[in-house]
Amino acid sequence: MKNKFEELFKKYVDGSLSREEYEKFLGLLESDDSLATLDKELDKLWGQDQGDKRKNALPASAAKQSSRQLTFWGIAASLLLVVGFASWFVFLQNSATGFEEYHTDFGEVKELMLPDGSKVKLNANSTISWDKAWEAKGKRQIVLTGEAFFDIQSLPGKIPFVVETGEVSLEVIGTSFNVDNRSEKVEIYLDEGRLDVHLKDPEIEVIKMVPGDKVKVDPETNKVAKETNTSLINSASWKNGILNFKDMKLAEVLVKLTNIYGKTFVCENEALLDIDLYLGVPFADWDTVKQVLSLSLDIEFIENEDVVEIKHL
Repeated sequence: MKNKFEELFKKYVDGSLSREEYEKFLGLLESDDSLATLDKELDKLWGQDQGDKRKNALPASAAKQSSRQLTFWGIAASLLLVVGFASWFVFLQNSATGFEEYHTDFGEVKELMLPDGSKVKLNANSTISWDKAWEAKGKRQIVLTGEAFFDIQSLPGKIPFVVETGEVSLEVIGTSFNVDNRSEKVEIYLDEGRLDVHLKDPEIEVIKMVPGDKVKVDPETNKVAKETNTSLINSASWKNGILNFKDMKLAEVLVKLTNIYGKTFVCENEALLDIDLYLGVPFADWDTVKQVLSLSLDIEFIENEDVVEIKHL
């Protein structure tokens, strides 16, 4: 590659580069080796120029000497512009590729507008990564860790929208839905539109969802459980500011609270963990949730930083 760069550099100095060679020259300028070679070639030019100045020290050759000086500085200046352009071109390429990341902390919820016009409500302790090259690829892609509710913008040309979440891939057809992959299972609820659920195992058929469907997928065993005629309140109430603990054991509730607020719960009373809950809790902050659960279950939360011990009163 070094010899090729030197060859193109000489042609650049002579002004004999073709368009194709010029584009290749720009591409080679991206490497550190080529930039080091460029330094050496400029040193050679400078040395030649200084030698010419000594040879042409007679007054009659002053104009020619000045011309050679201008030639050297002209080449150096133009190469600085070329290197700058190449760097800017690489910067633009890099800024238009890769993934843009959005994240929420414990207890935090964010409402986001994606570049395609789709809306995302990101639950606490969650991350989504958006493919910035979606227009060039003709595919909108998101990688989700945590829980999010999506309201997908339909675009001309039916550009697909895909959500990757672990071993499960969701292909969206103009839809609003909720995805949660923070536990061992991936839970998907479809509110509007259509949704195709693909598992990594090619032998498993695509799961087609219609509004009101709720699907639970165990990525380790590839087992799928499907419920129909469910509702947003039962399946994704957090979107509307409520934590809905319907027909859930306290042990299950504590797992959800750990994911949302980052607390570690300790409870030595097995009977207490087995209590069935049927209540809605305002999704405001940990102190509010703690107070509601304490009053509803007649329990006490003893906190030591992020470790919370639970006792029956």
